[in-house]
Amino acid sequence: MRKEKDEKRTPEKEISKKTRQSEVSETWAEETIADLDDFIESQGIYIRQ
Repeated sequence: MRKEKDEKRTPEKEISKKTRQSEVSETWAEETIADLDDFIESQGIYIRQ
């Protein structure tokens, strides 16, 4: 059965739903770069200066 008519899908609700599902820190990009640098160095390749 369909939801009641007053529960229409709106872009705001969809964005809010997606945000709750995938909350990440504000510095996720920097954290990921640091993790990748650590992994690369653990493989014997040094790229940091």
